[in-house]
Amino acid sequence: MVIILYSILGLIGALITFMVIRTVLTKPIPVPKSEFVPNGVDKDLVAQHLSGAVQFETVTLTNPLSETDVFFKLQEYIEKCYPCIFERAKKTLINRYSVIYVVEGTDKDLLPIAMLAHQDVVPAPIEGWIVPPFSGEIKDGYVYGRGSQDMKSQMIASLEGLEILLKDGFIPKRTIYFCFGHDEELRGTEGAKQISKYLQDKGIRFEYVLDEGGTILDGKMLGIDNKIALIGICEKGYADFILEVEKPGGHASSPTRRTAVGLLAEAVYFTELSQRPTFFAKPTKDMFKALAPYMKPIFKFLFVNRDILSPLLRLVLSKAHPMTNSLVRTTITPTMAKGADAPNVLPPRASANINCRINTGETIELIHKHIKKVVGKNVKVRIDDGSVNPSEVSDITSPGYNILKKTIAEVYNGYITAPFLFIAATDSKHYYPLSKNVYRFTPFEKTEDDASRIHGINERQDINALAVGVEFYIRLYQNSCN
Repeated sequence: MVIILYSILGLIGALITFMVIRTVLTKPIPVPKSEFVPNGVDKDLVAQHLSGAVQFETVTLTNPLSETDVFFKLQEYIEKCYPCIFERAKKTLINRYSVIYVVEGTDKDLLPIAMLAHQDVVPAPIEGWIVPPFSGEIKDGYVYGRGSQDMKSQMIASLEGLEILLKDGFIPKRTIYFCFGHDEELRGTEGAKQISKYLQDKGIRFEYVLDEGGTILDGKMLGIDNKIALIGICEKGYADFILEVEKPGGHASSPTRRTAVGLLAEAVYFTELSQRPTFFAKPTKDMFKALAPYMKPIFKFLFVNRDILSPLLRLVLSKAHPMTNSLVRTTITPTMAKGADAPNVLPPRASANINCRINTGETIELIHKHIKKVVGKNVKVRIDDGSVNPSEVSDITSPGYNILKKTIAEVYNGYITAPFLFIAATDSKHYYPLSKNVYRFTPFEKTEDDASRIHGINERQDINALAVGVEFYIRLYQNSCN
């Protein structure tokens, strides 16, 4: 018995020694000295351009057949703002309101790159705003208004960067596509998906595609004395599951023993309680692998040995913060419910929506089976037509990814880059037939307060951060198209 005990202790000691040595040997990669010299972007001018773009009320069309000229007016506006681009760009309208602009490069042997943005914005009820939501007012160092962050700022910055270079005589070797959809907030099926189909039919392939997504974070939350720039290399799947219960209706004064709403409420309760197990998808493993060398000793020990300590780390991450919880599991979230239209009526039918963001490695079909098992036979579960599985995972060894890393390190003074599983949905998921190198990065530093304003009241874009975002695009074009 003593021999067995000593053997166990010896194995534990050997394992700990191995983990410590592994941690010590994990070293950060030195950041090369930057040769980038900022161009001195006119931040007042770019703020005015964004302000003007915000003033167009390009709210997503809920009916694809709706007629409007507001998207055309926005396009006319940006074409006037950037004469050097649009004296040479070829324009193609897709499905009426989405648009492709192509600036031809001199070397036809180089695959082009694609800069994505969406023209549409979510609605903005005026209540609670300190300025009208579509005023584009410039106030206290910010551009206010719906779409100022999501995502007209990125559209403007991507154009502004190329305009500045062209004015200075820059001639791109590589062709640049600007692809601006019009219904990203409704999953991009009428906009980005149709753009992608059009480009597929023409046989176009891209070196890489860049869309909104990964953000810049303070590394202190992971024990890193630096900022972290996360590049989204994939995105979670999106699925809405509709729970439906049918029972005889009637008057609420004489209810049946189990009502449709009662059964539905029980199903919603147990569905929310029955979350999927946590696991590290490959993109999340790659993120921790990239960040671990820069962490302080305790954090570094934990994340270098993430394979051994996985159960503990997953438990901590699932409890620490809603965002970290989203990184390690499929989330299952009730969002809407409907019963009777009057308070004294028993509805013959009650329904609820369960919104799921599906982790890489799981599928719509798997989550469908999971929810059906949880709610039982008395509740129907159907999948909304707009649901999509997790995207493919982009290559983190490609030239495009390395160009993004290099550009971020240069423009943002050595910020650490890491791949990232983007937990929301973007237009970029539709572009995988055109490139295996689809990335998501939003080049604006923002406070937690400003990030929380996206889709909320008083959305605003910091003007200084906007100017740095323009510098990012300038350097990205130089690194990609010289």
